[in-house]
Amino acid sequence: MEIGLRPTAVWSGLALLAVVLGLTLFNARKKLPFLPLIRASVWMRIHSYAGWFAAILFLLHIQFRVPRGTLEIALALLFVGVTLSGIVGLSLSRLLPARLTRHGEEVIFERIPALRLQLRARVEALVVSSVAETDSSTLADFYAARLANYFARPRDWWRHVIGSDGPLHERLIGLAALDRYLNDKERPLAAAIAECIRAKDNLDHSRACQSLLKGWLFTHIPLTHALIIVAVVHGVLAWAFTRGGG
Repeated sequence: MEIGLRPTAVWSGLALLAVVLGLTLFNARKKLPFLPLIRASVWMRIHSYAGWFAAILFLLHIQFRVPRGTLEIALALLFVGVTLSGIVGLSLSRLLPARLTRHGEEVIFERIPALRLQLRARVEALVVSSVAETDSSTLADFYAARLANYFARPRDWWRHVIGSDGPLHERLIGLAALDRYLNDKERPLAAAIAECIRAKDNLDHSRACQSLLKGWLFTHIPLTHALIIVAVVHGVLAWAFTRGGG
């Protein structure tokens, strides 16, 4: 095309726009699961390969140079943002689901707040029972000092994202250290509280991982829509300039 004095930048830009528009079909496919289309896993694979191909097309389109002009720079920054967020999303989609499966029982994201309230009520009932049945406040004091805030809200988001079990072990070790002060009636209650701590940790882990999987889309999708709008404007202007130039 260069030998024939064709506007190669225009055609490479149109090809790039077509690929980007095709990539947006993956999000539309996820919203229409009832249609007899290609499986979502296959779409995801196609989406990934097409994304890498779009990155190569982009480098060819700008001829491996930093763009000039406000519109061109804005478009390049949007494309880089979409590409980087896509790479992050691809990495998360391969890493986090497997970790969720290994960590414990899978939990539906929307049910996590209700399940957390149930666990809190369960632990508080155990604490009240320990005071009433044993006439001892050991477990109640530990709950007030170490666990009340833990069961009241999600905790340790960042630690769960990086896969650290440190906070869970610290709470379980703290509860186990009370064993020498507990009597025979309190020990079964302490064991039940320990199970609730593990269940709450699983809820917090599920919430952290699932919120990250959902949250990156709030970056990737708006950037993609902005990229398409700016790319269309850029393409119309480039085509008009080319046609006007003969």
